[in-house]
Amino acid sequence: MRSKRRLVVAALVIPMLALLIGSGVGVLARSMQPPPDAEPGSVGFQGAILAAIDTSVAPGFQLQLARSVFEPGAYVTSHIHPTAIVVCVESGALGFALQHGSGTVTRAAMAGTPTTTEQLLPGNDIELQPNDCVSFDHFVEHTSHTGWNNSDGETVLIEARLVKTDEQFTTFINAEGTPVAP
Repeated sequence: MRSKRRLVVAALVIPMLALLIGSGVGVLARSMQPPPDAEPGSVGFQGAILAAIDTSVAPGFQLQLARSVFEPGAYVTSHIHPTAIVVCVESGALGFALQHGSGTVTRAAMAGTPTTTEQLLPGNDIELQPNDCVSFDHFVEHTSHTGWNNSDGETVLIEARLVKTDEQFTTFINAEGTPVAP
């Protein structure tokens, strides 16, 4: 009887341990915020504009649709954009944190539940899953942030941007908020 119990316990515990160890390996592969001593810039990040239009209602601005890809372990150090922007996760998981300003997080709707929104303030790291979005308007409140791949594979983003055409899209900043060259 005792050996039968041990077999049952072993049959239940061993697969659970394997599952926990297996998921732990995936967690270890995930990135975290950029290291504090990281040079300003990005590592393992690629972005491309898919389409754009100069708008007649906002002279000097361009409406853009962009796609960005974070490779495993990729990150972008603290930076700003001259834009009002909506960033949505297409696949993977995005780690995101504000250093200054505020934003709005829109969580994907689950079957039968409405989408939820929450305010994002500095000092809170968040994880965005597929169909979750973050948005902010740099023209209303200067917003600096970091981003990193928080998944084992690629993280792909789709971004809608209203960009000031006479300014560089990304400006990296140091801990004091001063622009620096990457």
